[in-house]
Amino acid sequence: MYLYYYTNVETMRNILCQANIYATNLLYMNDSEEYANGLKELSIILNKRYENQVNSMSDSRILIDEKKLQKELEKEVSVYSISFSEARDLLSQWSMYAGESGVSLKLEFANDETYMTYFEGSGDARKELLNDKKIHPEKVFYCTKDAMQEEDYEKREAEIWNKIRADENQNTTRDLEGNYAELWKKYTPYVKRVEFQAEREYRLVFDRIHILNGKETRIDYRNSGNVLKSYMDIQCKDGWPIHEIIVGPGFNQDAVYRSILFFLNNAALKVRSLDNDTFLKRCEEYFTVCGKVPETICKIWRKKKSELEGKKIEETYMLWNLVYEEMKEKIKEKDLVYYNKLKNTVLTSKGIILSKSRIPYIY
Repeated sequence: MYLYYYTNVETMRNILCQANIYATNLLYMNDSEEYANGLKELSIILNKRYENQVNSMSDSRILIDEKKLQKELEKEVSVYSISFSEARDLLSQWSMYAGESGVSLKLEFANDETYMTYFEGSGDARKELLNDKKIHPEKVFYCTKDAMQEEDYEKREAEIWNKIRADENQNTTRDLEGNYAELWKKYTPYVKRVEFQAEREYRLVFDRIHILNGKETRIDYRNSGNVLKSYMDIQCKDGWPIHEIIVGPGFNQDAVYRSILFFLNNAALKVRSLDNDTFLKRCEEYFTVCGKVPETICKIWRKKKSELEGKKIEETYMLWNLVYEEMKEKIKEKDLVYYNKLKNTVLTSKGIILSKSRIPYIY
């Protein structure tokens, strides 16, 4: 699963050097109705499914009434989230999250990642989340009944319910009266107002009530516009699976690009180490990032790839650079457009691809 995390360069540095990202409390996300919308829309969906079940028994009870909804809205929110996007190079994401010449981090999730955080009383020691195998990025559904056409709403409503049924066993969804509270809380973070659907969001969600079997995870605070936003400091144990870094649009894009290139090749990074086979696959991906790969490169790569197999990754990288220079000269003669894209894209020594946004936008 490839997802993108838009942020500024300073946060990128922390992610690469310390393998940590802040999971923000859902009350302080960019949508002011973030958690409330999810609670309201899920209550409608669960009520409708419950009504379909009990109608056959001549029972007209409401599963979640206004009193239950209001009580839930007044509770303290224990859910924290890290947001990603399916979009690689989206102007609205650059503007909202990365700013002038920020970055978009491409991550390849295998859904076997292990996450860690601080917990109360542990000092600065990191502890592994006890239910980490259940935590992986999940798709966000954009659903707001009063802001959608009826036909569109019914389709989205069905998608959400099908997702719940696919995740849960039949007994859980059949017994809504006994399980509604758990389902309601579990899926609320993944239902967002429809106006935000251009973000194509996925979320990595942490509920601090459950993740450490009753232990209290530590909550920290950061100032954003004089609002103290609470967050959990989440570390990916083996480093976040960063595949590519895209430098966003801006007047100083070239300077930012050069500085990040030097950083990636020289700094001590806490990222997933690559074996040689994976590095060679990353080499092939590098060419595709630049667009449709010309046959000239394919021919050279097929001949040279065997020379790079079975070596230590440091040696592979040195040899790769020699092969790359040969390819670049050949392609300059054949395809100048692709050559110019190659010049603005680099495969670094850690196997992370560095490229530039192609959006011609100046802030």
